[in-house]
Amino acid sequence: MRLGPYLEKLDQALWLNRVLQLTTLAMSLGILLLARQSTIVHITPPNLRQSYDIGPNTASMEYLEQMASFFTTTALTVSPENAEFAARAFLRHLSTEARGRLETTLMGDAAYVKRNNLTQAFYPRTIDFLTPRKLRVTGHLMQWLGGKVITQRDAAYTLTLEVKNYAVVITDFHYHPEDEPARGNSQPARASGPAGTE
Repeated sequence: MRLGPYLEKLDQALWLNRVLQLTTLAMSLGILLLARQSTIVHITPPNLRQSYDIGPNTASMEYLEQMASFFTTTALTVSPENAEFAARAFLRHLSTEARGRLETTLMGDAAYVKRNNLTQAFYPRTIDFLTPRKLRVTGHLMQWLGGKVITQRDAAYTLTLEVKNYAVVITDFHYHPEDEPARGNSQPARASGPAGTE
């Protein structure tokens, strides 16, 4: 009986076994390294009113519209107890450049709300696309002091949104002065609430 062919097949089987073990080890290490990468969290508005599409760097107009409504409502509906928290939460959604421009203003607005014991609510009514990524949210803004309504008016805010790694990032946020909402002239957010009310 000749053992040569059997020993050769045994060597090939052992070699293939080692290759498969090394491949499995390499894949296991790859999976562990990928698992340690930061997880992408897809934030959606709490109440979805219509279907939408979103990709790594793009989103449908429906999704941007819902996120714009969510962002403005969250940022502008504040009380003395949550003003600072709301401002910091809003800042997390800003791009680095926008955060640098608006952080002092937003935190100052939060301190103003807290110091003066104001409560404020924003109720969006319409959302218009000025460009594919720039939206104007118009709504009703109310402020209370000691339970009494002190301000009640229409207000408009412009947001420029970008999608980066499935997350919506605010690259610009402006308040439209009361007398110029239709002309498109805007100025940086400022005043008595954490995202630029007056």
